[in-house]
Amino acid sequence: MTKQLKKPEWLCFDLDGTLVDSAPDIAAAMNYALKAMGLMPATVAEVRNFIGDGAYSLLQRGLRHAGLEQPSEAEMSQAKQYFDQAYAEGISAESICYPDCENVLAAFSEQAIALALVTNKPRQFVPPLLQRLGLSDYFPVLLCGDDLAQKKPNPAPIQAAVAQMQKEVSSGYMIGDSVTDMEAAWRAGAGAIYMSYGYNRGISVEQFNPIRLNGLAQLLDLFERE
Repeated sequence: MTKQLKKPEWLCFDLDGTLVDSAPDIAAAMNYALKAMGLMPATVAEVRNFIGDGAYSLLQRGLRHAGLEQPSEAEMSQAKQYFDQAYAEGISAESICYPDCENVLAAFSEQAIALALVTNKPRQFVPPLLQRLGLSDYFPVLLCGDDLAQKKPNPAPIQAAVAQMQKEVSSGYMIGDSVTDMEAAWRAGAGAIYMSYGYNRGISVEQFNPIRLNGLAQLLDLFERE
């Protein structure tokens, strides 16, 4: 990167696959649910490809992978009950922050850039995970997957977060690891920064023309400092 971009007024971060590698604990909870329903478990690598678009999609992909091509609502409800119980108990057993996560968030906080977390993860899991990983203080604004009627890739969560920060949508960036994040940013009219190491299931994001980075530390070189 030769030319730095203007310092943003705000940054919204995705959680799973962007700041935190949570796949091992999600996989453990998923497999608890699958086994309880008499189904074959999945590997962590397979579960990485289930993550994104919220809890319903996660469980639906897991059940389909285990052989239920069209899970009924009763089966979905049963899977959710098992999953929620297991994930609440083991939410941070193996989940870790990606390299430089806290350093990057601290640096942006010191620069007085407003920060928000915009995730499709249900709210019941978000504050406990942030607290256990030491990230709670960086995000005065949280928009979780069940806070609004719409989830990413709908732009509403980004727009709501930016409104809470009392900023203009065009003055900042959504930072995420998936096509869901990039589409949400594009539809909201925000900048888009794609972190290539996350849980994107091999889907191209090029149609949304994001800035592509390979690690969180690269964010610190992206913007001008005052």
